[in-house]
Amino acid sequence: MSIRQLNHAVLRVTNLEQSLAFYRDVLGLALVARLPKSAHSEEMLFLRSPHESGNHHDIALIGGAVAVPGGMGTSTQPGLFHLAFEVGTLSELEEMHEKLKKVGAFKFSADQTAHLSVYANDPDGLTVEVLWREPNSAWSYEEEMSRAPLDFSASRKVWGGELKTGAAAS
Repeated sequence: MSIRQLNHAVLRVTNLEQSLAFYRDVLGLALVARLPKSAHSEEMLFLRSPHESGNHHDIALIGGAVAVPGGMGTSTQPGLFHLAFEVGTLSELEEMHEKLKKVGAFKFSADQTAHLSVYANDPDGLTVEVLWREPNSAWSYEEEMSRAPLDFSASRKVWGGELKTGAAAS
């Protein structure tokens, strides 16, 4: 027996509407359900990818969090470091890069061993990675992983802009 895949993550947030705006309007997840506040729980929002997800929801947001001084991404305490979302093409990653810069959430981008990534902060400071996977045939487990600055122009020369990989390739 083994785990097959991660099904969903639940994030406790300080402001449901701000977080909804980020995950829905910026990242493009679809709001699929709401659970009203009750004696047992704060209000919850359930979101999923509008494309390939076979899950009821991929992310749930639950209100009632108290802000962490300095933001979530600054702590060395144990806990979630970041979430990663996958896009289907390099062009989609470039579009997301521009969108994240436009809303002031962009942190940095990187060319990593098996994928190209753009990093941002959500409204509570949680680091969110948006990535495009290089084709599996390009991966090597023999080499040490590396991280370099992402050059979209150079990456387009290697991969083109419309090569579908990961879940988008199926």
